[in-house]
This record gives sequence, structure tokens and C-alpha cells, in this order.
Amino acid sequence: MLHWFKRRRQKPKSYRTNEEWVMQLSAPPEDEAVAELRLILVRGLRSSLSVYVDRDLEHFVEDIAQDALLRILGKLDTFKGESSFASWAMKIAVRQGLSELRRKKWKDISLEDLAGMGDDRNRNDIRSEYMTSSSAEPDQMTHESMIMKKVMEMIENELSEKQKMAINALMIEGMPITVVADRMEVSRNTLYKLVHDARVKLKKKMMEAGMDPDEMLREL
Repeated sequence: MLHWFKRRRQKPKSYRTNEEWVMQLSAPPEDEAVAELRLILVRGLRSSLSVYVDRDLEHFVEDIAQDALLRILGKLDTFKGESSFASWAMKIAVRQGLSELRRKKWKDISLEDLAGMGDDRNRNDIRSEYMTSSSAEPDQMTHESMIMKKVMEMIENELSEKQKMAINALMIEGMPITVVADRMEVSRNTLYKLVHDARVKLKKKMMEAGMDPDEMLREL
């Protein structure tokens, strides 16, 4: 209690060191430390996310900074001091912002919409860049395209409808796992299990076809 009282009475000159940040943000956090960190986050987020946000950047940044502050205060015990505290906090805030942007991107797109998008395109060509190098020779690109076609056929023929939906959304289209879990109305753990079982099925079929499953699944 005496230590806390002294800390509250004392006016630190700087919040620059890792030790000062952690001490002054630990419960109950110093108002001045919180305010300074918030300014750092707002400046950093404005710079990092401006390229991704077309309008209302300031409002978006303010909201993300507030959410990130709460997350940072709740994760203080995980800070290991391997980088500066400000850098560590900024990474958390940027991840928060990018996650929110991904959620907004997929807000009005359902899993059924994704399936329709896949039908409109040639599904054998979906994300073929996963399998081919931009510097590959024509023969190599043809070979890799054929492998991708086989993989897509395996996904179509060997997986259940729910597994195909999850694989398509997560691995082919890049939809965030939190969004997929919400759209499928399952928990994240259930979705992890669904994807794990799907990968086991695909791995078995790839081995039967003489393909390297570890390499193929890494690409997916």
C-alpha cells in the first residue's frame, strides 16, 4: 500500500524505459502513462493503417487504439522485454487493427457467396500462385498446375460439405478464422478440429497418389 501511494504521488519524468512502462501501467495504471501510450498508438496506427483505410481513418484509429489499450493492459505479464515496450505494444495494436479490417472486409460475404465465387471461376485455378513460382519455367508451371488440379479434386471428392466450406474459406480465400467460425456457427476449437480432420484425409490421399503431403499442405 505504501509503495502504491508513493508511486501515485511521484511524477515520473519519462515513460521511456521498459521498467517504467510496466510499473506505471500495472494496476491501478497511471493516467499519464495511459494517455502517453494512447498517443503513441494513435500515431503509429495512423501511419500503419492509412494505406488500408479509405475513409474515417481518424475514427477507426481512435477505436482501435482504445481496444488495443485494454488488450495491452491485460497482457502486461506477457511482456518479456525482448524489444522496447512501445514496439511490443504497437505490434499488438496493429494486429488488432488488421484483424478488424479483415472482419470488415468479409462482413457482407457469406460462405455460400464464396462457394458461388468459386463456381464462377475455374476452381482448378484457385490460388494457383500458392503452388507456382513467378520465376518458374513453363514446363514447371504446367506440372505444378496439374498438381493443384489434383489437390482441388481431392478437396472436392474426399471432404465433407462442412470440411470443404472451412478449407475453401480459410485456406483458399483467406477468410479470418474468427469470421469463419461465426458464419458456420461453431466454436474456434470445433473449427480447428474440422480443419485438422480434413488435412488428415487430404494427407492420406496425397500419399496414395505419390505426392509429398507435407509440402502440399504447407502451400495450402
